[in-house]
Amino acid sequence: MPSFNQTPLKYQVTNGNSVTIMLGDVVIGFGQTATPTVDWGTEPLYGIGSSLPQDIQQLRINPTVSIDQFMLTANGIAVLGYPSTILEVLSNNSFDFHVMDINSVPIVSYVGCVASNLNINIPSNQIVTETVSFQARDVLDPLGNSILTGNNALKAASLIGGALNTLGI
Repeated sequence: MPSFNQTPLKYQVTNGNSVTIMLGDVVIGFGQTATPTVDWGTEPLYGIGSSLPQDIQQLRINPTVSIDQFMLTANGIAVLGYPSTILEVLSNNSFDFHVMDINSVPIVSYVGCVASNLNINIPSNQIVTETVSFQARDVLDPLGNSILTGNNALKAASLIGGALNTLGI
């Protein structure tokens, strides 16, 4: 039988109760779900005589973030002091999107996010929600370093070129 525990639990995993969603410097108060994803645009390359790929290339990086939230009424927008509906705020604007832990340290930050689409879900006998998807220019770790810039061909080419110049070739 469970009993009262006087000491607070120290969870070893991040959960939704210890995360804050921020769009710019504003906390999304009615955000229900945040879904950050990164698509590397992988493309298998095939050769003659084999149905197996010879190589798989990461051709492009496409970070996206989606936010599911309750759709507010005009009264809800006024109570929270928002300037207008989310459609007017998102049009022609760029945002930084942060997922913060309970200590206000960013878990992940999506930089230069531009809204790409808005979906409204209107189910019967349930709360109306809206999902906003953003395209991002970069994804940063808690220290502010890009997690998308890795060992790529341009860096390798510049290193090889520098080494050849050092050797006098």
